[in-house]
Amino acid sequence: MKKLLSICKKIGCNNLVRGTGYCDDHKDIADKKKREAWDRLDAKKTPEKKAFYNSHLWHRTSRRHRKKEPLCRRCKKAGKIVIGTLVHHNPSLDELIERGLNPYLDDYLETLCFNCHQKELRRKKK
Repeated sequence: MKKLLSICKKIGCNNLVRGTGYCDDHKDIADKKKREAWDRLDAKKTPEKKAFYNSHLWHRTSRRHRKKEPLCRRCKKAGKIVIGTLVHHNPSLDELIERGLNPYLDDYLETLCFNCHQKELRRKKK
Protein backbone atom coordinates (compact mmCIF):
# COMPACT_ATOMS: atom_id res chain seq x y z
CA MET A 1 0.00 0.00 0.00
CA LYS A 2 1.47 3.33 -1.06
CA LYS A 3 1.47 6.24 1.32
CA LEU A 4 -0.72 9.18 0.40
CA LEU A 5 0.85 12.40 -0.80
CA SER A 6 0.90 15.41 1.50
CA ILE A 7 2.48 18.85 1.45
CA CYS A 8 5.98 19.36 2.88
CA LYS A 9 6.00 20.45 6.54
CA LYS A 10 8.17 23.49 5.72
CA ILE A 11 5.92 26.52 5.93
CA GLY A 12 5.47 28.03 2.48
CA CYS A 13 6.69 24.95 0.58
CA ASN A 14 4.15 23.27 -1.68
CA ASN A 15 6.24 20.25 -2.67
CA LEU A 16 4.50 16.90 -2.26
CA VAL A 17 5.91 14.09 -0.14
CA ARG A 18 4.85 10.48 0.50
CA GLY A 19 3.37 10.27 3.98
CA THR A 20 4.18 13.17 6.26
CA GLY A 21 7.40 15.06 6.66
CA TYR A 22 9.73 17.22 4.61
CA CYS A 23 10.51 17.15 0.90
CA ASP A 24 14.04 16.51 -0.40
CA ASP A 25 14.69 20.27 -0.48
CA HIS A 26 13.92 20.59 3.25
CA LYS A 27 14.81 17.19 4.76
CA ASP A 28 17.86 18.82 6.38
CA ILE A 29 15.38 20.55 8.74
CA ALA A 30 14.19 17.17 10.01
CA ASP A 31 17.79 15.95 10.32
CA LYS A 32 18.74 19.07 12.29
CA LYS A 33 15.76 18.68 14.65
CA LYS A 34 16.61 15.03 15.24
CA ARG A 35 20.28 15.88 15.91
CA GLU A 36 19.23 18.59 18.39
CA ALA A 37 16.98 16.10 20.19
CA TRP A 38 19.86 13.59 20.42
CA ASP A 39 22.15 16.34 21.73
CA ARG A 40 19.59 17.21 24.44
CA LEU A 41 19.52 13.54 25.47
CA ASP A 42 23.32 13.35 25.58
CA ALA A 43 23.58 16.53 27.64
CA LYS A 44 21.64 14.85 30.47
CA LYS A 45 23.98 11.84 30.67
CA THR A 46 26.73 11.48 33.25
CA PRO A 47 30.29 11.04 31.94
CA GLU A 48 30.07 7.34 32.89
CA LYS A 49 26.88 6.86 30.88
CA LYS A 50 28.36 8.73 27.92
CA ALA A 51 31.38 6.42 28.04
CA PHE A 52 29.14 3.35 28.21
CA TYR A 53 26.90 4.39 25.30
CA ASN A 54 29.88 5.50 23.18
CA SER A 55 31.77 2.24 23.72
CA HIS A 56 32.49 -0.20 20.90
CA LEU A 57 30.83 -3.00 22.89
CA TRP A 58 27.57 -1.05 23.28
CA HIS A 59 27.49 -0.08 19.58
CA ARG A 60 28.01 -3.72 18.62
CA THR A 61 25.33 -4.87 21.10
CA SER A 62 22.86 -2.26 19.90
CA ARG A 63 23.43 -3.13 16.24
CA ARG A 64 23.05 -6.87 16.96
CA HIS A 65 19.85 -6.31 18.94
CA ARG A 66 18.29 -4.12 16.21
CA LYS A 67 19.04 -6.83 13.64
CA LYS A 68 17.30 -9.36 15.88
CA GLU A 69 14.38 -7.00 16.68
CA PRO A 70 14.18 -4.36 13.90
CA LEU A 71 10.73 -2.97 14.72
CA CYS A 72 9.77 -0.73 17.62
CA ARG A 73 8.42 -3.14 20.23
CA ARG A 74 5.82 -0.73 21.60
CA CYS A 75 4.50 0.37 18.21
CA LYS A 76 4.31 -3.27 17.15
CA LYS A 77 2.29 -4.04 20.30
CA ALA A 78 -0.08 -1.20 19.31
CA GLY A 79 -0.49 -2.68 15.82
CA LYS A 80 1.80 -0.23 14.02
CA ILE A 81 4.89 -1.12 12.01
CA VAL A 82 7.69 1.34 12.78
CA ILE A 83 11.42 0.76 12.36
CA GLY A 84 13.25 0.94 15.69
CA THR A 85 16.10 3.42 15.79
CA LEU A 86 17.59 2.75 19.21
CA VAL A 87 17.93 0.14 21.91
CA HIS A 88 16.52 0.89 25.36
CA HIS A 89 17.41 -0.72 28.68
CA ASN A 90 14.44 -2.09 30.57
CA PRO A 91 15.01 -1.93 33.55
CA SER A 92 17.25 1.15 33.38
CA LEU A 93 21.02 0.93 33.00
CA ASP A 94 21.49 2.27 36.54
CA GLU A 95 19.17 -0.37 37.96
CA LEU A 96 20.88 -3.18 36.04
CA ILE A 97 24.31 -2.14 37.28
CA GLU A 98 23.01 -1.68 40.83
CA ARG A 99 21.58 -5.23 40.78
CA GLY A 100 24.78 -6.66 39.29
CA LEU A 101 23.09 -7.67 36.01
CA ASN A 102 24.71 -7.66 32.58
CA PRO A 103 23.44 -4.59 30.64
CA TYR A 104 24.45 -6.20 27.32
CA LEU A 105 21.97 -9.12 27.55
CA ASP A 106 19.00 -9.10 25.16
CA ASP A 107 16.74 -9.96 28.12
CA TYR A 108 17.09 -6.36 29.33
CA LEU A 109 16.95 -4.61 25.94
CA GLU A 110 14.11 -3.47 23.71
CA THR A 111 14.17 -1.78 20.33
CA LEU A 112 12.21 1.48 20.26
CA CYS A 113 11.53 4.24 17.76
CA PHE A 114 12.60 7.75 18.74
CA ASN A 115 9.04 8.79 19.70
CA CYS A 116 8.45 5.80 22.00
CA HIS A 117 11.83 6.37 23.62
CA GLN A 118 10.96 10.01 24.28
CA LYS A 119 7.60 8.97 25.78
CA GLU A 120 9.39 6.49 28.04
CA LEU A 121 11.86 9.13 29.23
CA ARG A 122 9.03 11.57 29.98
CA ARG A 123 7.12 8.82 31.84
CA LYS A 124 10.17 8.01 33.99
CA LYS A 125 10.72 11.70 34.75
CA LYS A 126 7.32 11.98 36.47
